[in-house]
Amino acid sequence: MTAGIVLAAGGGSRLGGRAKALLPHRGRPLLHTVVDALTRGGCDEVFVVTGAFGDEVAAHAPPDATVVRNDRWADGMSTSLRAGVGAAARHDVLALTVVDFPGITDELVRVVLAAHDRGTVTVPVFGDRPGHPVVFDRDDALTAARQATGDEGARTFLRRNRDRVRRVDCTLLADSADVDTPDDLHRLAN
Repeated sequence: MTAGIVLAAGGGSRLGGRAKALLPHRGRPLLHTVVDALTRGGCDEVFVVTGAFGDEVAAHAPPDATVVRNDRWADGMSTSLRAGVGAAARHDVLALTVVDFPGITDELVRVVLAAHDRGTVTVPVFGDRPGHPVVFDRDDALTAARQATGDEGARTFLRRNRDRVRRVDCTLLADSADVDTPDDLHRLAN
């Protein structure tokens, strides 16, 4: 069983305090694009971690997504990682992504999940830049969540386990750019 985890708890401070999950993308909230890609790409269940705009994001979440509230979201992405991994821990494989990735597609998710081998952490790369979704076995995801601090998410785990990271070239499958600032909003038009 495979779970998708969408980190959607941030306060969007670099975007003027807007909920990235609710930014319009193709006529609906960006969150729907991300959840749909994970679902159609092979995830059996998708968990959406909310925080700063918890009630609003939960109200607009796709009905087939499980909302996980992170009341400690202001302490950084590590708390959202722990909340999401904790909720999805009954699954064997966990695909982790951020909500501000409008380029995610079901094909990208399928390719990364298909490339994942037990005992590795699978990371899509776009050119020389790592991206999402990052795919973990359950035990590795739990360890990554325990090791995470502040706003780093799984970076500490990935650094400590470089020899187990499987990089999959996904340059032609998606635009890996995310939406962090008002200058990035044009990416939602694609």
